[in-house]
Amino acid sequence: MNEKVYLVALHKIWIEHKKLFTIFSLNQNYKDFFDKLDYELLSKLWYKSEKINSILKYKSKLDLLELEQMISNLDVKIITFFDENYPFLLKNIFNIPFLLYVRWNITSPGFAFIGSRNISSYWKTVIENFVPEIWKYFTIISGWAFWCDSYSHEISIKNEVKTISVIWTWIDINYPVWNKKLYDEIIEKWGAIISIFPFWEKWNPYNFPIRNEIVAWLSNGIFVVEAREKSGSLITAKLGLDLWKDIFTVPWDIFKQNSIWCNNLIYSSEAKMVLKPNDVLSEYNILNNLKNKSKISFNDNIEKLIYDKLLIEPLNIDEIAIKLDLEISLTLLKITILELSWIMKKNESWKYEII
Repeated sequence: MNEKVYLVALHKIWIEHKKLFTIFSLNQNYKDFFDKLDYELLSKLWYKSEKINSILKYKSKLDLLELEQMISNLDVKIITFFDENYPFLLKNIFNIPFLLYVRWNITSPGFAFIGSRNISSYWKTVIENFVPEIWKYFTIISGWAFWCDSYSHEISIKNEVKTISVIWTWIDINYPVWNKKLYDEIIEKWGAIISIFPFWEKWNPYNFPIRNEIVAWLSNGIFVVEAREKSGSLITAKLGLDLWKDIFTVPWDIFKQNSIWCNNLIYSSEAKMVLKPNDVLSEYNILNNLKNKSKISFNDNIEKLIYDKLLIEPLNIDEIAIKLDLEISLTLLKITILELSWIMKKNESWKYEII
């Protein structure tokens, strides 16, 4: 049995992410810990008696073979903090998830579309116009809620766009149920589903802010599509501001309830007002770089891959190596060549950017 099945089992019987870091920070022997799990061991982790009894009760009833079969049937990837393909941006999050449940592959960089569940025809048109252009340079990310989130995924799929859905339930639960067809299409075609919640975890309101935080962290920029006061969308936008993410929105009717906070974000200079997709792309200097790209020659494909990554965002050597799965020595060599060719430079933050 795969070692990570035991990790999933531990998570399922309510050993949370923080405790998993405590247990496995030095040694990732999941089977050994699961087999030895008893009252004394849990006491050392500062669990109270009631919680210990509950964990041990769940363990006694858990069917590991059934769990392994479900992981296999769904083709779920279990990605831990110590794996090379763990998203670099999530390593900066305050409450770092120890493991991710992923169907398909996580791609980056990301750009989030967040908004109201009562989306209007005006904002649907905005999504229809912005998503097909933004996706050429970013993976579309959203949170799976009804209307804005699901519509962003729907337009992504329609345009054969890579999209990531961060859900607030276990990865096999299609909630809301009317998104079942879209869920299957994301897996089958151009997207990925991500969850940090245990197997068979149903939705609850406490999961929403956790989901929103992951959406914000995975995204380079956040596009706010309608937002009511105290809405999850506004919370995600505010969180994005705290994380120094780029916030974008478009203006609309000042008398429409769902547009008040988008207009307020613009008025307070917390969001950049955009009127067309190129306004977003210009913020990342993509359009100017693309004009000059045809004049640049590369010695090999690795140099071009590094260049393409830096078109989106400045990165340090470690980040470039992780994102492209390169050895540090090779990354340093290629960066030196690109610097000598006056293609890129190191900025004040010790990150490399395109000149």
